[in-house]
Amino acid sequence: MATECIAQVTFKFEPKSKPIVATFDTEHASSDGGAILLKGIDSQLALTKRLAACLADGRQPGKVQHQTVELFRQRAFGLACGYADCNDAARLADDPLHKLLVEPIRSPAPPWPRSPRSRGSRTPWAGAR
Repeated sequence: MATECIAQVTFKFEPKSKPIVATFDTEHASSDGGAILLKGIDSQLALTKRLAACLADGRQPGKVQHQTVELFRQRAFGLACGYADCNDAARLADDPLHKLLVEPIRSPAPPWPRSPRSRGSRTPWAGAR
């Protein structure tokens, strides 16, 4: 007997943000897609960032390739997705979904650099006469 499935769900995290639409009609989809919701919650509450700040990092700064918060996110989101140990870390490093989970959210750069002499105007033609 077939069960009814929800074909599409829409999530809205912030009032002014674009909604995230999840569709469940793809044959080869990742079963870890729900982790994106965890990433959204984590970005709002900054849980992994605050928890990673509590850890002492005794590594030599010149040799650090990954920040503590990235390592903490890799472990926390891996556990949330059902990966009980770090044996899958090498395989998950190439997974686009897990890269999205671990990497920090970067705000987009402005379309042009802001001059230190500008008077608050963000238009490139400001001051041109």
